[in-house]
Amino acid sequence: MTTFFRLLFLLAGLASVLQGSTLAYSAETVKIGVLAYRSKAQTQAQWQPLAKALKQAIPEYDFEMEALTIPELEASVLSRQLDFVLTNSAHYIRLNHAGGLSAPLATLASSEDGQRISVYGGVIFSRAAEANLNTLTDIKNRTIAVVNVNSFGGYQMQMYALKQAGVNLRRDNKLLITTMPQDKVVDAVLAGRADVGFVRSGVLEAMAHEGKLDMKQIKVINLQNLPDFPVKVSTRLYPEWAFSSMPNVDERLARHVVATLFTLEENKAATGTMGIHGFVVPADYTPVVELLKELRVSPFDKSPVFTWQDILVRYHWQALFSLLAIGLILFQSVRLLLTKLALQSSHSVLQEQQKKLQESEFRWKFAIEGSGDGMWDWNVETDEAHFSKRWKEMLGYAEEDILPCNEEWTSRIHPDDRAYVDETIKTYLAGKSDIYLVEYRRQCKDDSYKWILSRGMAVEHSADGKPLRVIGTHIDITERKLAEEALQLYANVFTHAREGIIIANADGNIVDVNEALTSISGYSREELLGRNPSDLSSGRQDNEFYAAMWMTLKKNGHWSGEVWNRRKNGEVYAEMKTISAVHDAHGNVKNYVALCSDITLLKEHAQQLEHIAHYDALTSLPNRVLLADRLSQAMTQAQRRGCLLAVAFLDLDGFKAINDNYGHDVGDQLLVAVASRMKQTLRDGDTLSRIGGDEFVAILLDLADVEASIPMLSRMLAAAAEPIEVNGDLLQVTASLGVTFYPQVEEIDADQLQRQADQAMYQAKQAGKNRYYIFDAEQDSSVRSLHESLDRIRRALVEREFMLYYQPKVNLRTGAIIGAEALIRWQHPDKGILLPASFLPVIEDHALAIDIGEWVIDAALAQIEIWHAAGLDIPVSVNVGARQLQQPDFVERLRETLASHPDVAPTSLEVELLETSALEDMTQVSHTINRCREMGVKFALDDFGTGYSSLSYLKRLPVHILKIDQSFVRDMLNDPDDLAILEGVIGLATAFQRQVIAEGVETLEHGTVLLQLGCELAQGYGIARPMPANELPDWASKWRPDAAWSSQPVLSRSDLPVLFASAEHRVWTKAVEHYLKDEREWPPILAYQECHFGRWLEGVGRMGHGTQPAFTLVNALHEQAHTLAEALCALKMKGLHAAALEGIPELNSLRDALLLELNVLLQQHE
Repeated sequence: MTTFFRLLFLLAGLASVLQGSTLAYSAETVKIGVLAYRSKAQTQAQWQPLAKALKQAIPEYDFEMEALTIPELEASVLSRQLDFVLTNSAHYIRLNHAGGLSAPLATLASSEDGQRISVYGGVIFSRAAEANLNTLTDIKNRTIAVVNVNSFGGYQMQMYALKQAGVNLRRDNKLLITTMPQDKVVDAVLAGRADVGFVRSGVLEAMAHEGKLDMKQIKVINLQNLPDFPVKVSTRLYPEWAFSSMPNVDERLARHVVATLFTLEENKAATGTMGIHGFVVPADYTPVVELLKELRVSPFDKSPVFTWQDILVRYHWQALFSLLAIGLILFQSVRLLLTKLALQSSHSVLQEQQKKLQESEFRWKFAIEGSGDGMWDWNVETDEAHFSKRWKEMLGYAEEDILPCNEEWTSRIHPDDRAYVDETIKTYLAGKSDIYLVEYRRQCKDDSYKWILSRGMAVEHSADGKPLRVIGTHIDITERKLAEEALQLYANVFTHAREGIIIANADGNIVDVNEALTSISGYSREELLGRNPSDLSSGRQDNEFYAAMWMTLKKNGHWSGEVWNRRKNGEVYAEMKTISAVHDAHGNVKNYVALCSDITLLKEHAQQLEHIAHYDALTSLPNRVLLADRLSQAMTQAQRRGCLLAVAFLDLDGFKAINDNYGHDVGDQLLVAVASRMKQTLRDGDTLSRIGGDEFVAILLDLADVEASIPMLSRMLAAAAEPIEVNGDLLQVTASLGVTFYPQVEEIDADQLQRQADQAMYQAKQAGKNRYYIFDAEQDSSVRSLHESLDRIRRALVEREFMLYYQPKVNLRTGAIIGAEALIRWQHPDKGILLPASFLPVIEDHALAIDIGEWVIDAALAQIEIWHAAGLDIPVSVNVGARQLQQPDFVERLRETLASHPDVAPTSLEVELLETSALEDMTQVSHTINRCREMGVKFALDDFGTGYSSLSYLKRLPVHILKIDQSFVRDMLNDPDDLAILEGVIGLATAFQRQVIAEGVETLEHGTVLLQLGCELAQGYGIARPMPANELPDWASKWRPDAAWSSQPVLSRSDLPVLFASAEHRVWTKAVEHYLKDEREWPPILAYQECHFGRWLEGVGRMGHGTQPAFTLVNALHEQAHTLAEALCALKMKGLHAAALEGIPELNSLRDALLLELNVLLQQHE
């Protein structure tokens, strides 16, 4: 009876869907805005189950979640585009202040390790290697990464904690604004762009759970010891996010929504997906308001306004006393003013006398300093010295930089001039000269030196005539000295230069030449003076050339180029000439100076070498050098024009045989003929070059796309393959051609392009020759980025940079942990944790693979010892390649390694043999495995089904377990072929009495299907990701299998077609989606009776399950899915792409409903 009512209910639901969805579309949409503190995509996916839960509780409304950034959320609130808002505490206060939100309706309760938490805090962290960052005060003067300054958990909490510790972020630190999501803050700190990062609590743990962060990379500063708070935090705790409504929301709807939120924790599926515990009654947000006020941040960042009335009311007694004080001050000021007037009158006479003296002194100082000279005044007796302002400015000093003593003067004389200056002063003071006059270098403030002309004369003498006071001047003669030095230098250059030099006047007539010019031209100096340089012209360059030369010379003041002249003996020669105009102080041309170098021999050699250097001697095609130049120009041109160029590397097939059989002369003739024919197939702008032997490279320009090159490549292949008659013999070769294109996604140079084309050519040869192969740039880039050199890997082994991660292996049904697989990682000092794929392929065929393999075994055994000491008994499996296993001393080496770990039983070690490895001697390998098994070591065959000779391995190798490759497991839900392979491998294992374990279990459904097929042992991300050794004990204590696995029975063989039918329907649904998204050209079969699933329904399915109630529902859902698919495909064909895409969610819902009924079908069949 229960089944009957259930069937009746579902049929009624189907009927309503088939009749239309009028009611569904008439429901009013309620929009809920949620702050995206992670990426918008993550936030949307996280909170989407909330909309579904609300819809289920309040079916008369449609609920829509919108993940918004802080600016977007504020704009949506102000424009009243939302109905409810879920955001952080401070942001709620700001929105409520600006947009008038309701009081909090509920407070978010997050979930950490199953614990309900309705508070959160801020986290301050740095890189773990930062030794000088340990306390809050250490953060001063550091660069801090934050999402923005309005983030409560990502900035304001930390700012408040630092302010209390005496750190002012606005003054003491530089901020790096990353914008949302907060993951960017972590990335900025790890990349070294910031010293410290601020995020809200829980972000670091979430990123670590997602595999984006290793918690060992960071350390938390000011870590709080809060036993009841399960995540790391640096600040005090504040209420979690507030859920509130807009003013216009119906009160009844608000109450209904809040009631649903308070009961949400009972919906474990929804809260588990959202990563929360649920919602609780609204918290007290007063601490948040107090923090915002203390920090003076929005909305409390406005200063209060005070009026005079406010001041008088609050400070009336202070104002009264202030007025009395002001009155007393005014009285005393009047008394002082009267006293000052009396003093001014008594000093007027004295001031007049001083004024006259000052005017006299000013006149003679003005006379000296007006000339631009500095003045000094030296008291010989006291050694006091005074220097004028101009004297100090001349040397770059300020007034206060120079003290009034002679030491200031003597200490700044150049060391090389000091003795000479000292001798000159002594001579003058002794009366041996009438005036003190000396030239020397004096040090400036910037430590440079200036030439100074110093003059002085005694103005006071003692009774015996000795100078007592000397006054003098300083004149800056630096420019004059430099000019004198330059003139001397120019004279030396002119006389001794190997280049010819001509000096002409403004009319162009020669006024002087050096000896080198006479040697070049053959004329004497006397023969050239007064003549015009044009008299030496050879006539090779016309008047236009010289007119352009003089125009450039007059415009720019200089000209440089090659000139062909004629020597006195009539010989024509080439010279490199540079002419410069020399101007006077008024800018008028006074002279012309020309430098000439005889480059005749260079030109002759250049012409001879030009062809040799750039063209192939045999075929006259451009050689490798000219190819490189043309390729570089072509790459620049392709970038500028926005089009493609192709580089084709061509190697002749069969040319060596012709060379060996007919001789090199015939081979050379063949090369010339083939080169000529291939060149004729190209366009004028294209280049064909011979780079050596029978190898050619072509550059094809201005291609619209890759397909545009195909006809040219085909013509080149055809031209190379045409028979050629040489000396009566008909000869024929073919060509293998590799091609690559530019520009590419990654920056690439010309040499890399040629190497890519070369690699593609070898692919063409391996594919059968006489064809072209297009280089896969994307694949090559990934391969290059993954490989490390052998030397670097060897150094990593020596420096202990390798480490082992462990992935648990479990029994899905019982939950027992049956072991763990040891997986090697490289803790690279620059690149972080590297996976095996980035370095193991490099050493696959190298002896270093054995060294690393032995290290893995030893490290795994050491870890087993550590676990045993901690009371954890978990066997460990290690991967061993064929090279290591086939070493003659493998058994002895393994025995020695086990002996070095006496506390580890050999039965705790399992060796996983990679099936894809090439085992050369199966008998020896089998014997090795048996000897190891005698010690107690177990063996497994890894990646079973992916390599070759699988059945041969299974039959001849004494392994006790088969590991099904994860590629079959991962895709079995959507690929019937993989599902069939999986079922076959499990059957083989049963037939050969081997255990079987599946890799790649990523979802609950993967585990369910494996159990239905009879495979109970498994490992994969759906169970546990690989983890460091120290994390495995904690995981093991918390691991529990899903309840659905524990009760899942094994299907009989008669029920297996239902599983295959499920996979077929998934494939069909995905194909429809791909077609609607333009990801495939044609839709799948749309007639519901003709698809794979439809044929199963009408055949095997109806025969085996036709009488079951669920079969009728499956049939109806299948027909409905095809009807919807036909409608959506019709919309796409009409050009209504957006409308077609909107129907994809409904199509997927029908798929899920159908799969659910298929599962019911299996249960009914039991």
